[in-house]
Amino acid sequence: MRIAPPSVRARAFDAWADEYERYRPGYPAALYDLIADRLGLPADADVVDLGAGTGKVARAAAARGWHVTAVDPGAPMLAVLRERAAADEVAIDVVQASAEETGLPSGAFHAALAGEAYHWFDALAALAEMARIVRPGGGIAFFWNDVDSNRSALVAGERDLVAEYGIDGSDVRKPGPLPETRDAIRSAGGYEEPEFHQVRHVVPMSGAEYLGLAYTKSHLRTAPVELQERYRGAFEAMLARHGVGQDDRIEVPYVTDCWIAKRRDR
Repeated sequence: MRIAPPSVRARAFDAWADEYERYRPGYPAALYDLIADRLGLPADADVVDLGAGTGKVARAAAARGWHVTAVDPGAPMLAVLRERAAADEVAIDVVQASAEETGLPSGAFHAALAGEAYHWFDALAALAEMARIVRPGGGIAFFWNDVDSNRSALVAGERDLVAEYGIDGSDVRKPGPLPETRDAIRSAGGYEEPEFHQVRHVVPMSGAEYLGLAYTKSHLRTAPVELQERYRGAFEAMLARHGVGQDDRIEVPYVTDCWIAKRRDR
């Protein structure tokens, strides 16, 4: 089976921005508390959300009272972000640009954040750009939600199905616990020793939403249509084996992996 290359999958999210917003989970308040504590952020911190997508991170950060600039290369994603920010009544500055070349002023931010996005960046170029736009004494935080198959037989079944169909996205792994992320931050210079943290949380959803979530994964949505159809049938059969119908409520356990590093004084 031919899976689209990472460069194609990275921008493919633009085509299903509404579904991404509807089905992808956000992050627990405890994660933002952790970032604020480890980076010593003030209550009115200026933060930039890189690879902001539909603004799940940006909106949560703005709701805390942080002044947020959201950066993403995809116009469809940013359109959803603007719409949702207006609905949530939070103010967010929006910039269409890449994480590697934001065009933002030097030293303008207390922190640069990236949720479910850092693995799509050119790591060293993006880290250098963050070092430029984050002020001394501030820092960076990258984080990813990952389902926790150790806490759910249903999630374990999904993981087995993903492996069986060869759509595990192993060529673009979420680099949460991987030392490559730590090593890239070290190599970039400008940062103190990075810290790795994990935050566990549970996301309630319906059986239909769990299936919808599966179809926001780039390695599935860019796969051949015939495989997508076969996978949908297998996924629905798996839900049935676990006694989960379309309208049944389930709790999906997650672990949020997070790298945090302070910006060195210049």
